[in-house]
Amino acid sequence: MKSSDLRIGNFVGVCYEDTFIAGQVIVLEPDVVHLSNRKYPDSDRDIIGVPLSEDWLIQFNFSHNPLIDRWNFKDVTIRKLPGKTEGYWVLQSKAALLRIAFVHELQNLLHTLNLLN
Repeated sequence: MKSSDLRIGNFVGVCYEDTFIAGQVIVLEPDVVHLSNRKYPDSDRDIIGVPLSEDWLIQFNFSHNPLIDRWNFKDVTIRKLPGKTEGYWVLQSKAALLRIAFVHELQNLLHTLNLLN
């Protein structure tokens, strides 16, 4: 992953850990990412995305509508894509319809739409 794809506060992990533990980006430099749960910075080549899940949507204050199986937060609606695109979600807002798979992508979109502080 390129460090230019990330923002301070994004949740990501590193590819070489036996147990995946998400950490927040606290320092970004060209080709270098420092995570809150790591003592030393990592190369951006070692950084991987955290798969988006319902638990993460709850953490970002999305509410679930079980009748139509959609998650909502302000002007944003998100739903899981069925079938062969397992692990992907579709985010729909007044601005766009986008396919996302990782927490940092959702964070960046919400920030761009000025829905996160």
